Amino acid sequence: MKTYGVGIVGCGMVSQQHRLTFDHSDRLRCAAVFDPASELCAAAAAATGARQAGSAEEVLTADDVDIVAILTPVFTHADMVETAAAAGKHLMLEKPMSVDLADGRRIVDAIHAAGVKCFHPTLRALASDLYAELQAWTADDGPLGAVRAGLYRLVAAPITPSAWMVDRNCCFPPAEYDPHVFDTFLPLTGDQPQSVWCHTGRYCRDFDQDDVTNMVITFRDNRYLQIDVHWVMDPAWQAPGYVTFDLICERGHIRHNWFSAEWFADGATGSFKSDRLDTVGKRWEHYEALIDAIETDGDVSPNEADGLAYVRIQDAALRSAQSGETIRL
Repeated sequence: MKTYGVGIVGCGMVSQQHRLTFDHSDRLRCAAVFDPASELCAAAAAATGARQAGSAEEVLTADDVDIVAILTPVFTHADMVETAAAAGKHLMLEKPMSVDLADGRRIVDAIHAAGVKCFHPTLRALASDLYAELQAWTADDGPLGAVRAGLYRLVAAPITPSAWMVDRNCCFPPAEYDPHVFDTFLPLTGDQPQSVWCHTGRYCRDFDQDDVTNMVITFRDNRYLQIDVHWVMDPAWQAPGYVTFDLICERGHIRHNWFSAEWFADGATGSFKSDRLDTVGKRWEHYEALIDAIETDGDVSPNEADGLAYVRIQDAALRSAQSGETIRL
């Protein structure tokens, strides 16, 4: 039974969740790590026993690396995927895949041209047990019936203080969250987006420090999804973040809490809590699914096609914000 070498590019916050993989699977070993922040790279190497690479390209093309985990900022993904795929590496590609449709297509084309496999972990995979419950609740014979609308709202400080995180030239704030929302709503409804309207601006506190984005997506079967993200960039703001994700159904609604959910209907209620919260997703299951797809030439899900589905919406949102018009898809 083959042991697969994993190369990690990007040793920040999310890499700590990927490191758990090597404690739970005897089919994987961490071969190499790289991060331009030398202290993060050294810590990851020490934690995994991997060698500390001198560059991202070294990891992306190394002979002892079979799977590359790309855990870097979104604007780096297309170039890295092209390099890794051309070297025959399979991919664990963190979200967001891209915010630009051209880059998203580059990623998909590179993967398909090389014939490699890509796992793209969104919440549908991170809390797969919860997603199965959502499917049962919203089935025709379930307690709630079909999903008709979604409402997502967030007020919080940016995930990290890194400059790129709030630079609109390389990051779209909702993209740090909405892949989870889209990759729940799209497969759960089976619906296709029809139009996207988006407004962005800097408002509120001194120096226009708050980054606000509002999006409305309509769907072909008369569904809609509304996303409101308010990033507070005032360093003096110390309040806790606030997030809600509600799914409005034919006979009730769901309050989605990422790794748990509650449903409410006429005279009835229910709830479910995922067993994946403590590990933020049991990511070793994703790597093992990727290995199975490699060895059987099967499919994985979510994958690059699922990523491209939401990138298409984000790209339209950016064009809408620039033009002030609704974009038809």
